[in-house]
Amino acid sequence: MPQLFHVSDEGPFTIMDPRPSPAGSPHEGREWVWAVDEERLPNYLLPRQCPRVCWSTARVKHDLLRSPAARVIAVEHRWAPNLLHAGLKVHLLDSAGFTLLDATAGYWISEQAARVTETYLVENCFTALAERGVELRFTPSLWPYIDAVVEAAAEFSAIRMRNAQARELAEKGPA
Repeated sequence: MPQLFHVSDEGPFTIMDPRPSPAGSPHEGREWVWAVDEERLPNYLLPRQCPRVCWSTARVKHDLLRSPAARVIAVEHRWAPNLLHAGLKVHLLDSAGFTLLDATAGYWISEQAARVTETYLVENCFTALAERGVELRFTPSLWPYIDAVVEAAAEFSAIRMRNAQARELAEKGPA
């Protein structure tokens, strides 16, 4: 069983209780403790509401997606100031009772409460991601990255895209 983590801007917690899945999600109405594996942990070392596109570079051929880093995360420029004082709590969980929900996303779930075995604070997202060898890219728009990962059939996560600049505004450019 891999190490499992839950990242939150709340807490720290000693127990993670199951919470309702988000409205409108395919899992709506289910109550789970959500966790991610260590490989996908960097995708969550950003403020919760921050939109981002995350991908593994292992097999990508698209020029926009290439990098010497194994993992890349693209974030809109306007979010940069929020990454310096994020106040994230990273909870290492006892993995008993968890099952894999999505291997590509690294999502694990449990219908039972999970014991927190360790907690640490992430204030500076730049440092936390650099320590894990992640390339962090800043861009005016995430939409070219969404298009590229889909076109390249890359392993990716698009997180909190509802908070991203609208595609229409991004394509229009500055006034």
